[in-house]
Amino acid sequence: MKTSIDLPDDLYRLVKSKSALEEKAVREVATALFSAWVADTAPSGAGSTASDAHSAEADAPQKVWLQTWQKLSADIDSAMQGGGGLVEQLQNDRK
Repeated sequence: MKTSIDLPDDLYRLVKSKSALEEKAVREVATALFSAWVADTAPSGAGSTASDAHSAEADAPQKVWLQTWQKLSADIDSAMQGGGGLVEQLQNDRK
C-alpha cells in the first residue's frame, strides 16, 4: 500500500543519510520501524511520563546526527592510519 507521511525536513534528511550509509532504502527503514511498533518489540516507555517521551523524541534527531558523524570520524581515522594527515593526503591527491 502506498501512503504519504508528513515529516520534519531535518528528521527526513537524517533518516535518508543514515539509510544511505547502511545501504537501505528509506522504505525498508520505515517498514522495519512500523513492524517493530506493531509487534510492540520496543518498550513504550513504561514508567516514563509524557514529557519524558516528548523530550527524548525531540532529542532523537540530534543523537542520530551525532552518532552518524562519530561513525564517519572513526571510519576516516581508520582509513588514515599510516597515511599521514588530511593535508598530506590532499597534497598527495593533487600530484
